[in-house]
Amino acid sequence: MIFTKKLNKNWRIAENVIFVLAFGFIMYNLVSGYSMDVYHSIKGKGFIGAIIHPFLTHNYYVSLVSIIVILNTTCILWEILSFITQLLKQEGGRAKGYHKYKLIFKSVAVNYKPSFLALLIYQLLPKLILIHMFWIWLPHIQKFAPFTVNLKWYSWIYAYLCWEFSTWVFHFSSHRVRILWCLHSPHHAPTELNMTVNWVHFFAEAYYSTLIHLVVSMFLGVNPVMFLAIMSIDSAWGMFIHISDRTLKNGHLGLLHNLIITPSHHRVHHASNPLYVDTNFASVLPVWDWLFGTLQPLKDEVKIDYGLNRELDVTNFSDLYFGEILLLYRDIKNADGLKNRLLYIVMPPGWAPGCTAKTASALRRDFLKTNAGLGSTSKNKLLAAIKSRPAAIQSITIP
Repeated sequence: MIFTKKLNKNWRIAENVIFVLAFGFIMYNLVSGYSMDVYHSIKGKGFIGAIIHPFLTHNYYVSLVSIIVILNTTCILWEILSFITQLLKQEGGRAKGYHKYKLIFKSVAVNYKPSFLALLIYQLLPKLILIHMFWIWLPHIQKFAPFTVNLKWYSWIYAYLCWEFSTWVFHFSSHRVRILWCLHSPHHAPTELNMTVNWVHFFAEAYYSTLIHLVVSMFLGVNPVMFLAIMSIDSAWGMFIHISDRTLKNGHLGLLHNLIITPSHHRVHHASNPLYVDTNFASVLPVWDWLFGTLQPLKDEVKIDYGLNRELDVTNFSDLYFGEILLLYRDIKNADGLKNRLLYIVMPPGWAPGCTAKTASALRRDFLKTNAGLGSTSKNKLLAAIKSRPAAIQSITIP
């Protein structure tokens, strides 16, 4: 037992050392790269060139992605630097010396250790990143495409709806199939939401996400050129919607809240509250969330709690990254019979033989028994409209 505790302590120290090095290296590259782009913008290059040059060559989506990426980088740097500055001022009056910097490090680790270590893993394993898997699998999957749409403007609308459908399928299944949740759960583990949380993904999740996007999109006839363009826009917007409420207090974005997925929608998605868990799976367009009844607005009565529904120290990166896989392994190992072992793999998180009380669906139902008005979704409204339809038809008199 003593040896185990010493081993765990040494491992945590090693994690912290790697985090400090990763934080310094990544921040240096972010700040220096951003500064150089600002400098070159004076000469019409840098940020300016990244927006204007594609626009002049009619690659409009590249200009759009460039604008979002520039906004994202600016917000990330602002979030991190303003957070650390605020910490220095806050802790400066409450502690001194070593104790002061220990408290600062702990706060920075809670907010950014998962993000920087997860990003470091992605940088060390570049062949597993989404874009690489796209090129590996595209030629094989495209052979089975029944048709391919043209590049007309209306085809782009169709293609984006197809992409969003593949996103909903991938995201929904990642929350409802436990083996897939093991790959997706690190992204939901952070207890503070900021834009770098978008970096927190288990490296192997790219295999599944890319496969679903490609199979669904190619089968529905999406042109590969469109696929790449939409993936770029989706990735850029996907980072922005993780923006913290310190940087953007109200994440509704005005009227846009009724048209697209906003930071407010995505904050709900990252919540662990029974009302919010397993909702808002879309990335940009909420069409499929609306149709499938998974669109859940933020309610003033229910304050968001981020993180997983289990005890977890987010500064323990090993537990955050591999913990759900270990828990699944233990459940499978202790299960009775092959059937239950297989069910543990494919059933929703929280499922156990003869018991579904801890699944997200059951927790939400139990919550809504005493808070029915808070859970009204698009599905409820649609079903209500369908139920009222026959009565409306019967009331019509034919002359």
